[in-house]
Amino acid sequence: MKTIAFVAAALSLLGSSPALEAQDELGKRERKRIEVDWARYDSAKSFVIEHEKVIPTSTVKQVAEALDEVLTQYIQVFKHKPSEKLKVQFLDSPNTYEQLGGLPSTAGHYSPQSDCLYLKQLPFYELIPTAYHEAFHQYLQHYVGKDVEIPLWFNEGMAEYYEGIQRNKETKKLDYKLIDNRKLRMVRDKFATRTAIPLEKLLNAGYDQFHDKSDKHREELHYNQSFGLVYFFMQAKGGRPILQFTEELRKSKNLKAANEKLFGKDMKNVKSLETQWKQFVAQVKLEEKK
Repeated sequence: MKTIAFVAAALSLLGSSPALEAQDELGKRERKRIEVDWARYDSAKSFVIEHEKVIPTSTVKQVAEALDEVLTQYIQVFKHKPSEKLKVQFLDSPNTYEQLGGLPSTAGHYSPQSDCLYLKQLPFYELIPTAYHEAFHQYLQHYVGKDVEIPLWFNEGMAEYYEGIQRNKETKKLDYKLIDNRKLRMVRDKFATRTAIPLEKLLNAGYDQFHDKSDKHREELHYNQSFGLVYFFMQAKGGRPILQFTEELRKSKNLKAANEKLFGKDMKNVKSLETQWKQFVAQVKLEEKK
């Protein structure tokens, strides 16, 4: 899960932490329950979108087009098309968003229990990247199957990767090879100052470590390093390690077997991959600050 301060949010496929929920509950005001007046948008190719009627159709249409377009990029990489349309509910306010399980600190979330993606009204510069991020969590569950253990570094790292997807200037279409990589600045600095999270610890980070509410900087670092690792595999390694990992997870439903595909038997390749990763981050050209 990412806070709004980091632009996009995710409730991971592993579910939410009771301690985290308790903290977020403190941010909720006493509100009367609102009866949601729903409308349905049927023009989305791959999503069923329910939205509050007060949201302008033009806004819903733009979100639907963004979701349809980014889904084609997921499919291009993983070669899997969902067998059914994916469910989305688009809320107009924090009130109705929180009624449906959203936490005050989040910009959107995917619930594996309801298999629904929940978005709330935000400025487009936040809303669209949030949709890209959260929709990947939804897609990933459909790809690997329900109740499969998905490590947080991979789940959030891939979502962060797609959150930064850019348009090809010539085709005007999204291109999964074109990714805003500014998050690597923090990773590069941490590597240079030897204050990064060691790769082995990142791979094994549990929910409480990943979402450390006592230190927002630490939470951001987990997200950015996860992004950086996925970026390394996708850009420096051509994406093949990611595909092998995910395909094994889908077939065997076994995280240990999937890790073996990516990191070698008994994780023997972790140290050498960490060295390669650091070398790659040190020399990669970073996007200019916007």
